[in-house]
Amino acid sequence: MNLPNTRRLVLQVAEQAVAQAAQRLRNEVVEELSRPGSGRTYGRHVASAPGDPPAVDTGRLRQSMTALQIKRGHWRVGTNVEYAIYLEFGTRRIAPRPFFRPAVARLRR
Repeated sequence: MNLPNTRRLVLQVAEQAVAQAAQRLRNEVVEELSRPGSGRTYGRHVASAPGDPPAVDTGRLRQSMTALQIKRGHWRVGTNVEYAIYLEFGTRRIAPRPFFRPAVARLRR
């Protein structure tokens, strides 16, 4: 048994698995953000109902979702859109429209 080669192979397989998991999570979040709204209608836009993922208006949040490798074996899945956190967790005036946590929960199953 060649221990250095075995270690390298195990690390390579683990890194591939982490990369695939990050991409799957990103894709699940994008899918969550692609559902039509089920709340009130404003002109031609159907908003999301409280507790449902945010309905697409401009598509900015959905398009901003990324899975980025930070360093070897470490990935970050998320967005740089400033209002994403307010949609996910809500505010004093707006009920949450979670999109990230439901995607994580689906992947955990």
